[in-house]
Amino acid sequence: MPVKLNTIPGPSLRPSPPRPLPWLGALACFITAGIILMRFLGKLVGNSTFWWFAIGIPAGLWMVLAFIRLAIYSLRQLQANAWDKRREQVILQEVRRGRRALQILSAECLTAHSNDLSFAPIAEALQSNEDRVKSQSSWSGGTNIRHSRLPVTLEMSPDEQVSTSFSALLKKLITLFSQLPLDHSVAVLLESSSSLPDVRIKALWQKAWQQAGISQPTFFVEGQGLAVIDHWLDHSIKEQAILLVVTLQVAPEQPEETAEAVAALLLGNQLTQKILDPLALLHRPEASSACKEALQAAVLQAIDWVPLPPGALQHLWLSGLVGNSKAWKSAMAVQSHEPLNSINAKTGTHDINQFLGNPGCVAPWLAIAAAAQNVSDSPHMIISSEQDSDIVWSTVVSPVCFSQGE
Repeated sequence: MPVKLNTIPGPSLRPSPPRPLPWLGALACFITAGIILMRFLGKLVGNSTFWWFAIGIPAGLWMVLAFIRLAIYSLRQLQANAWDKRREQVILQEVRRGRRALQILSAECLTAHSNDLSFAPIAEALQSNEDRVKSQSSWSGGTNIRHSRLPVTLEMSPDEQVSTSFSALLKKLITLFSQLPLDHSVAVLLESSSSLPDVRIKALWQKAWQQAGISQPTFFVEGQGLAVIDHWLDHSIKEQAILLVVTLQVAPEQPEETAEAVAALLLGNQLTQKILDPLALLHRPEASSACKEALQAAVLQAIDWVPLPPGALQHLWLSGLVGNSKAWKSAMAVQSHEPLNSINAKTGTHDINQFLGNPGCVAPWLAIAAAAQNVSDSPHMIISSEQDSDIVWSTVVSPVCFSQGE
């Protein structure tokens, strides 16, 4: 579940200590009352016991009451101390949970910048914001539609393109899998926003996996988007399994202003994966609504999960944020505030929708893959939308040196 430090109750209310003056005044009143009372009842007792009844009994009663008051104060103090100590433990535990991160072991992507379907690096083209949106024909036969497309031959069908992409991806990953023990299972998150049915996409993936001859057992992960990462960090961070995210948008049903893209991330747990060298770290994503205030708070929290010093961010990736939408306007607004105001708006901001089109469900993963391919000494911030939702996600991809462990 999301880590929300602001939902942790505040410190315990401390009891007020006994005030000396009122209690000394009460003692004087008790003794005075005892003396006055004994002036009327003094004949009933002897002289030797007069002062005992006049002063001793009132003073004794006062001491009993004072002891009870001090005992109640001490018990409340102990209770408050126990509450605050437990609260500090919960905060520390939640901060440690929030600062978990995943190793990015491989980051691959295909876009219109690619020359073929071999997953050759396109980091430079993505970081320089090379425009690939143009009016062209779509898979459905429409003409003069503004969008970007993956490289494809005339005779290739969407099925063949997806199958070829899967095979090329696994060909690049097989070297990494060969270094892992055979009992290291692979959790697969497979997402698609294409005109091809999800059942068909899954069948093509399983066929490509079998043909690749990878020995590790696999299982599919339910969920979508960066919520899967948030859940994984909470529930699977100590497992030996690695997470393979494969997302694609090929032949979308409504191609106008869209981007065909394939993105894949191979992610490992910091606590258990010690064999492969990570390229970068993917830190806990933070979800928010599309309003400016909520997004600003999410960005600050995402930064704190790393954590980062002021001015550390040099690149911002925006993906899936449709122009002039509330989320896009909020993203534009928060760039003038800490911590994003240290980013150069011309060279450090990369709005994927602007130069490539909307990549659909691939949006966050494409931005993460691009950031991982370009990360060097400075962390990258990613702000992306969740498909068919008003949720906006903020997360950080950082160099491995920013590792915080468990």
